[in-house]
Amino acid sequence: MIDRTKRAAGFTLVEILVGVAILAILSAALTPMVIKYVNDARRSRALSDSQALGQAVLAFNLDVGRWPVNGDGNPNDAGEISRLVGLPAAQISAANIPDGNGPRGANNWDSAGRASAIEDQLIRNRAGRVNPLYAASQTAPEPPGWNGPYIDSVPADPWGNPYVCNVRFLRLASVSGVTPAEAANHAVFCLSAGPDGQFNTSFDDRTKLAGPGGDDIGWPIQGLQNL
Repeated sequence: MIDRTKRAAGFTLVEILVGVAILAILSAALTPMVIKYVNDARRSRALSDSQALGQAVLAFNLDVGRWPVNGDGNPNDAGEISRLVGLPAAQISAANIPDGNGPRGANNWDSAGRASAIEDQLIRNRAGRVNPLYAASQTAPEPPGWNGPYIDSVPADPWGNPYVCNVRFLRLASVSGVTPAEAANHAVFCLSAGPDGQFNTSFDDRTKLAGPGGDDIGWPIQGLQNL
């Protein structure tokens, strides 16, 4: 005699195959939506991070009365920092910063001029043995003077690459080799290289920047609203 109770409690092979097929169809339909959601969330986070970094640079300027381009403890010299990088100082090298691909000078985000760690300028106020980089406020928390930290931490972008800020071109930053006209004609970004992991935005003394290129994502400290 057939045990109909046990048979009713199970699934036939056909029923299992139909269930698997339905799950496969649902997965195929939902996967693009999930991928788009994840990508949009990453882009939103990159923009939010870059804005937070840019606003920290502006807050620094309001307190200190100059831009974070000092790397040797002498803020009255011509200036020696070309870019701020979201890496510890010991890890800053061309190999650890995205390459460029696209407009003239795009590869200079990782190679041209000296770099300083964002955390040294905006969190620690020191670089190597130089401590402090900028004189602290004598009437803290009131300016003038360094009243940081200006940001809690410096994250990597959502694709694992460091943010880079081209502070070289900030007006009145007085970085050697940059003329006032060049500074006036440049946007200055805290910038992520975006999903492709390569900078597509020009970094060039002779190029007026209109905005992030390619899939780069950034927030303008100076530029788009002022050019």
